[in-house]
Amino acid sequence: MTEIPRNDAIPVTTTSTELLQDAVGRGGRKIFVFRNNSPNAIDIITLSFGTRAAIAGSGVILRQNDQYGEANGEGFKSWQGAIQAICATANGSISVMEREE
Repeated sequence: MTEIPRNDAIPVTTTSTELLQDAVGRGGRKIFVFRNNSPNAIDIITLSFGTRAAIAGSGVILRQNDQYGEANGEGFKSWQGAIQAICATANGSISVMEREE
């Protein structure tokens, strides 16, 4: 079976956006990494884990060029559920890299 990695840049605005879908029904996720590649320092992105809408400032906060990721390893399994994002402005952009099992 050929693995198809995901490598995208996704616009993020002041409305919650689903970045990654639940991976449980798709065989699972090995790794994911997000990077705030927004053009301006005020484009602060907040990540929310689960199906609830993201709320700015409540969750994992990524300032310009910050990154967050998880990978399966000895005794650790990366988050398998959905991941949402919201930006403090309408101009956010986030890079997404994901590999599934």
